[in-house]
Amino acid sequence: MHPPQINIQHLREYVVIPKLKETIEFVFALSTATLEDPVAKLSPQALEHLQDPPRRPLFIDSVGHHHSISTYLATEHSSEDAYEKICRSTARNFTGAPGIEDLLSFHKVESLIEAMTGVKKVQHDMCPNSCLAFTGPYSDEEVCPLCGASRWNQERLQFTNGRSKVPAKRFTTIPLGPQLQVLYCDPDQAHQMHYLYERTQQIFAELRRTGSISSVDDIAAGWDYLGVVLDGDIKKDDIVLMVSLDGAQLYESKQSDCWIYIWIILNLSPDKRYKKVHVCPGEFIPGPNKPKNIDSFLFVGLHHIAALQREGLHIWDASEDCTFKSGLYLLFKTADGPGLVCWDGMVGHSGRKGCRVYCPMQGRRKNQGTHYYPVLLKPLDNVPGSDHPDINVFQLPLGGSGDYANNLM
Repeated sequence: MHPPQINIQHLREYVVIPKLKETIEFVFALSTATLEDPVAKLSPQALEHLQDPPRRPLFIDSVGHHHSISTYLATEHSSEDAYEKICRSTARNFTGAPGIEDLLSFHKVESLIEAMTGVKKVQHDMCPNSCLAFTGPYSDEEVCPLCGASRWNQERLQFTNGRSKVPAKRFTTIPLGPQLQVLYCDPDQAHQMHYLYERTQQIFAELRRTGSISSVDDIAAGWDYLGVVLDGDIKKDDIVLMVSLDGAQLYESKQSDCWIYIWIILNLSPDKRYKKVHVCPGEFIPGPNKPKNIDSFLFVGLHHIAALQREGLHIWDASEDCTFKSGLYLLFKTADGPGLVCWDGMVGHSGRKGCRVYCPMQGRRKNQGTHYYPVLLKPLDNVPGSDHPDINVFQLPLGGSGDYANNLM
């Protein structure tokens, strides 16, 4: 069943509940997103690269630059200082070797990689206590509306008598478009990106021949994907994505928490798409506190995706020496139980109606407790709100996606 259509413009004008109104503002901004919007923070060069990518494989003609990039990648788990020491040692021990004068500093090698690939980070201001990001309806705020903390570095502000406003804290987003474009610049990797389309054609041929699928061994064989293909929403050159969000504790100390989401490219075969080399970073939200308004952080990366969905992503395919415009299709949003709350905006597994598939079964709580459990039998204690009759596990109440739109209204 398809949910009722919601007029976003109508909701923007008439919703008065502050939290819901802010959510609608984010939704409206995504529905009208373009690559030129200020939130995208794309330089003219980055925008040109997205809209007119280079039509040549990546090639490094300098031995020194090649060695610098190789060293940079080899020391990904080491410090910036370790990279600089290796380069100095190389220059000292191979004096006069061809290209030795072209060894690059840490920051210069990063700039070279950015210039060659078009992959650059963008940063936005956030609450120093990690409550929310100053994006969307919060973009002009100077203090956090949740905790009252200032957006600006107070020491710098006082030192300059209020003239210099430096953000107290920022989070980092890696736009996905350039990461996808660069995958097609290598002939072998570009050919690997054809897997999903070729596998889909094999499955349809088998269905026409036998009426069934002999082996359901990948997303390509599932109805969530095949149904969308049959509807015409996913076409030959489109890129199908999955995004996964989770919190991460970087060190043993709890003062190191952060939140991360990554993009999985489903066009690649299962034995390749989950390898680190093909997993695309999306965003890094520093802690140590858990974000209170996750929408304000996710907005930046999703805005980029929404803009590319509206305008199309221009790609040069090195395996076929051709250019095409690809549509991006977000098939799945994934997380663990607590993390799913960040995607669906619901109460979570401990809420009164906490089912992740949105069934209306009501949970039960302890007396004076706030944590609900999916208990089927009525407790002996008559706790208000939890004293409904026993629930038959064979006759669970049914729900559907249409309920979401009705509840929102």
